[in-house]
Amino acid sequence: MKKLLSTLFILSFLNSFGQIITKMPEIDDQTSYETDITKVEIRGNYTIVFFSYQVAQQRGNTYQFQFPFPNQPRQNSGYTISFNPKSYINGNGKRFKYIKCTGIPELPEEKEVVPGEKYRFTVYFEKLDAGIETFNLIEGKNRPEDSHKYWNFYGVHINNPLVQTTPPAVAKKPESQEETEVMLTIKGKLIDAKTNKPIAGKVLYRFDFDAQKADSVKTSQAGEFLFKLKPEAYTFVASAKGYESTQESIDLSKMDKSQQFAQSFYLSPIGKDVKNPEPVKDEISKAEPKEEIKSTELITKVEENKFRLNNFIFKEGDATFLPESTEQIDALLKMLKEDPKMKIRLEGHTDNVGDPVKNKQLSLERAYNVREYLKSKGIAGERIQFKGYGDTKPIADNKTEEGRKQNRRVEFVIL
Repeated sequence: MKKLLSTLFILSFLNSFGQIITKMPEIDDQTSYETDITKVEIRGNYTIVFFSYQVAQQRGNTYQFQFPFPNQPRQNSGYTISFNPKSYINGNGKRFKYIKCTGIPELPEEKEVVPGEKYRFTVYFEKLDAGIETFNLIEGKNRPEDSHKYWNFYGVHINNPLVQTTPPAVAKKPESQEETEVMLTIKGKLIDAKTNKPIAGKVLYRFDFDAQKADSVKTSQAGEFLFKLKPEAYTFVASAKGYESTQESIDLSKMDKSQQFAQSFYLSPIGKDVKNPEPVKDEISKAEPKEEIKSTELITKVEENKFRLNNFIFKEGDATFLPESTEQIDALLKMLKEDPKMKIRLEGHTDNVGDPVKNKQLSLERAYNVREYLKSKGIAGERIQFKGYGDTKPIADNKTEEGRKQNRRVEFVIL
């Protein structure tokens, strides 16, 4: 991977009266797409997780959400929901126990759900220790023979600083003055692009309007870094010993309120020549090298290990892919069947029409629909990750219909 892959998201939070709120936290992976974490609160003695659930119906080769019209009779879905009281949160190697839930029954009781209906419920756990800003929520172990499916979330990113203090009232500035002093927190990690593991290094930032002004910070051994900056346009340069440096420019000058951003820098290892390598001694040496995957009429290679499904068409504003797109997915299906060890990440994209937040959700749905199609053809779900980027990575001009059509796409990365 030669270029930077960055994730930029906003964590909305309130840190007052012992309460910290993270809205729409970033989640690295989850076992069920029908269920989302919409908010995490750390309040009093609890970590409170807010959920949203909606049944997806299958139509042909696609999965889509259905919204009932007024007075339309509700249909039974055959689905029920409940929450496992044996669940827990895991953060920094420590478990935090389940306390209670509201809006959803505990196992063994169950609640029937209907298509198109959105269900919201809340689950209380023991309070996370200050400083734990990434956790896993484990409801239970999913087994093929079980009729139910547990909701597990891995890598839930929240705001939970080690030091949580509220300035004394005497030190508080007038509201008019506070509103003008906007500070942005930039935090993230350096990650090995090949192994996906964190690496220690350095991150430098410079002001785009004055390249002579710059500052840098060393990361922790876990690759973590943090900056507090004023709203300006910056260029960040990430580097580590043995890796190619990379950079990203971000214009934050229009931010009018204090916010926290997270951004990960993926660095590629620098290739090294090996002198006098020892001969390989086993049957591997007799095996023919695996043929490199090349661009075809159906699939285009866009960069190292990254490919685009050509002529893959979605309806505008819809997660449903059209029948003429099936041939492209079948080409990917063939690749996965020919190499049983191959794992991929599907990446959904949209044009820039509409609300950016809804576009990100739509891009997730598009990637998810492709994943479900591949699963229906016999590919194990654990081989397929999925992610949605919304309208943040266009490949064509969104000012034209043809450009918007190209931006409504699905790509995949071989992991």
